[in-house]
Amino acid sequence: MISNLGTRINIFLQNLENSIFAWLDRLLGFPIEKKKFKKLTGYSLDLKNPKSFNQKVCWKKIYDRNPLIPIVADKFTVRSYIADMLGKEEAEKILVPLYWHGEKAKDIPFDDLPDQFVLKCSHGSAMNIIVKDKSKFKKEDAIVKLNDWCIRRYGVRAHEWAYKNANPVVMVEEFLHDGSLGVPFDYKFHMIHGDCKFIQVDVGRFDNYYKNLYGKDWQKIDVKWNRDNGPDVEKPECLDEMLSIAEKLASPFDYVRVDFFTLSGRIFIGELTHYPVKGRAPFEPQSFDFELGEQWTLNR
Repeated sequence: MISNLGTRINIFLQNLENSIFAWLDRLLGFPIEKKKFKKLTGYSLDLKNPKSFNQKVCWKKIYDRNPLIPIVADKFTVRSYIADMLGKEEAEKILVPLYWHGEKAKDIPFDDLPDQFVLKCSHGSAMNIIVKDKSKFKKEDAIVKLNDWCIRRYGVRAHEWAYKNANPVVMVEEFLHDGSLGVPFDYKFHMIHGDCKFIQVDVGRFDNYYKNLYGKDWQKIDVKWNRDNGPDVEKPECLDEMLSIAEKLASPFDYVRVDFFTLSGRIFIGELTHYPVKGRAPFEPQSFDFELGEQWTLNR
């Protein structure tokens, strides 16, 4: 099942427009990228001599061509990377169970799936459908949405190179929930040269969403990043294990964010990200942005 012809044409035209937009922005020295950066962060984007964390994220997405970046940015191929880095047996313990994958959403074996599951596309962000009750789920609508996502080129306008040549894969994964169908805490380890500089904890993503920052010793950092802070989060019992895994997975990169969930004492890996919030998320105070940047030597 596919969407109507008009929708497909619109997506094609949007892809074309985004490609032309990005090409012109690059040709002219990234004036639009710089304008967006200053509007959101409050200071100028220096790509020649980047100093802050956000500036370096922008430099990375525009110039860093480490061939491993597209592999780990893809939600399907990253599974093989994790197995290579940790060993297949250890990787199986932390990878979210994969029920099915393929290139065509119409081939998803819905009748064989459990009552809860997650549908996603591998080549971008915010391409997820959480199914909490299969009996109330409209699979025809989901197939259309997945098909549309698969033909969208992700990250083009923001110059996110990792997704440029992605081959979209439709994935069906286990829905990890806390028993009441709520989403578990999301622990995001920001790794600079293989060392964890801070841990971002996202709480209540779909309800009363807040974000706290902690050091790797779980001391709370008095910094707000693109979202209000909230009540303190208890130190996870498996913190040391998550740190060890993150260090191994981050070792080939100057910077990467490694995401985890925990459920009933078990660790699950989420994704690996190189361009958090496109490099445009303001820190309060701003000085923390530059303190992080001082610790990061770009892979020029």
